[in-house]
Amino acid sequence: MALNFPDTPDLQLENSPLIEVVCQVRFPPILRIAAENPTEFQDRIRDKFPNFEQEVGVLFRILGPTKKEEPTSEVPTKTYRFRTSDQQTTISLAADFYALSTNRYANWDGFANHLKNAHAAVQQTYKPAYATRIGLRYINKLTVANTGCRTLEEMFALLRPELTAHARSDVWGNAIEMRSRLVLADGSAKLTLNTGFGEENGMPVFVLDLDYFEEGSLPLDDVIERCTRYNEVIYRAFRWCVLDGKLAIFKPREKETRKK
Repeated sequence: MALNFPDTPDLQLENSPLIEVVCQVRFPPILRIAAENPTEFQDRIRDKFPNFEQEVGVLFRILGPTKKEEPTSEVPTKTYRFRTSDQQTTISLAADFYALSTNRYANWDGFANHLKNAHAAVQQTYKPAYATRIGLRYINKLTVANTGCRTLEEMFALLRPELTAHARSDVWGNAIEMRSRLVLADGSAKLTLNTGFGEENGMPVFVLDLDYFEEGSLPLDDVIERCTRYNEVIYRAFRWCVLDGKLAIFKPREKETRKK
C-alpha cells in the first residue's frame, strides 16, 4: 500500500515554520570510529565544517529487583560533531551512524549538497557494508510569529481536521496539550507523522514532525537518490496537512525551488 498525498509544486516559504531538518544513515557498528580520532574524516569535510566537538555518553545497565549486583556502567559512546562556521548545520558521526542536520534550511539542493559531501566522506574513510536504516525528518513548529495566530483554535483552522480531532469533543472543553504519533506504510518505507500542541511562554504552538525512513539491509550507493524521494513525499505530506488556501500565511515565493 502506497501513500497518496497529492503532488504539489515545491515552494520556498519566506515565513517557514520549519525549525530543523535531519537525515540519518545507520549502519552496523564500525569499531574504528569508536577507537580512533576521525582525523581523516575531518580532513575531507573541514573546508565546509571547520568547527569540531566531541560528546561522550555513558550507558548504564540497571538490574531488576531480584538481582543482587550493583548497577554497572557500560563502555562510553562517542559522537563527533562537525559544524559550519555559523553553527547552524552539523554532521554527526558515531560508531553506528552518521547524520546531517540543519536549523537553517533553504532548499533541498543546498541540503543535498552537504549530504553528498558527508556521505562521500563516510564511504571513503570507513567503507560501511550497508545501511540498516535511512531516514529523513522535517520538524515544523507553528507559532504566533510565523502564523499570526494567537489561539490554538486559530492555529487549528490552518490544518486538516484529522490532525486535531482529539482536541475536539462534546465531552470536554478546550484541550490545552496533546501529542500524537501515527505510523503510515508506504511500500517498504514508513512515514511517521508526529503532531502535538501546547503553549510556550503563554503562547500557542503546534508541532508537525514528519519522519520518512526505510529499514533493513539497504545499499549505500543510492542514498542521495533515496533521500530525494523521501523529501518529495514529506513535502507532499506537509502540503496536505495545511488546508488549501492557508499556505499563504507562510508567504510562499512565486518561483518554484524544484522542477517537477
